[in-house]
Amino acid sequence: MKKIIILALMLSALIVEAQQEPQYTQNQFNSQLEINPAYAGANDQASISLRYRKQWVGFDGSPSTLSFNGEGKLLNKTLAAGLSIIRDEIGITQSTSADFSLASHIRVNEKGYISVGLKAGVNFLNSDFSKLSDVDPTDPLYVTDNATLPYLGLGALYYAERVYIGFSIPRLVSFENVSPQSDIGSPHYYLYGGYRLTVNDDIDLRPALLGKYVASAPFEADISLDAWYNNVFGVGVSYRTSDAVNVMVKTKINQLYIGYSYDMTITRLRNYNTGSHEVYVGYMFGKKNTTPDRNQNNRYF
Repeated sequence: MKKIIILALMLSALIVEAQQEPQYTQNQFNSQLEINPAYAGANDQASISLRYRKQWVGFDGSPSTLSFNGEGKLLNKTLAAGLSIIRDEIGITQSTSADFSLASHIRVNEKGYISVGLKAGVNFLNSDFSKLSDVDPTDPLYVTDNATLPYLGLGALYYAERVYIGFSIPRLVSFENVSPQSDIGSPHYYLYGGYRLTVNDDIDLRPALLGKYVASAPFEADISLDAWYNNVFGVGVSYRTSDAVNVMVKTKINQLYIGYSYDMTITRLRNYNTGSHEVYVGYMFGKKNTTPDRNQNNRYF
């Protein structure tokens, strides 16, 4: 019980002051839609995905996240839409968010495009303060255990056959009906990119970098490298600064994408958990590919 209370207090502080949005290891799949509305329509075909992540297994109150993403092009392939639904639990707090994205795509050269996107959504928060001890009931932070937070976000993305670069603020504006001293939301800033390097006819290397920043928390970077064989099977490793070393296995079976990752904590929390697990399943609509296409658009990372 003591561990639960200590963790609840710690995670409550994190929710209010630091990293608030879900964290993933397999960032080269289309979870990009969650952080960047400009990603909607970046694939040649519409796609859907489902992801589950359990962080710090064995640690009471540790984060768990279930998310759904869907996106696709609309008018003449220049306008696209996306939908993200996320259920996140951490400590004493549960949140459910849903947002809708619109993106416009402009061709800037023979192989490259720029897209800009906007998203609008709402986040429903519920906190069970009865699990906390030594709490001042008059503190504005603990007066209301439920909150509804509409938000707006924006992003931009450049993508070509072998490279992508994106910047986004998925919750730039949060419309909170609370006092200033108990503001819940803080804008998160993302800058990321990736590249596909062909080693030979069978092997591709796909390095990627994702940087994350939010006020009152240290800058964090995810540095990853995937190696794909024949565009069917991939293995990868990544490092999250001051947090974890991760290993990944992935496969593409025609239009179906499946991925699994395991995180090994490198902080003092490693003494209290057995790591983090993440499972991803995605599907891209369109015609079935019977053979790998060496010129295939690589935006579905």
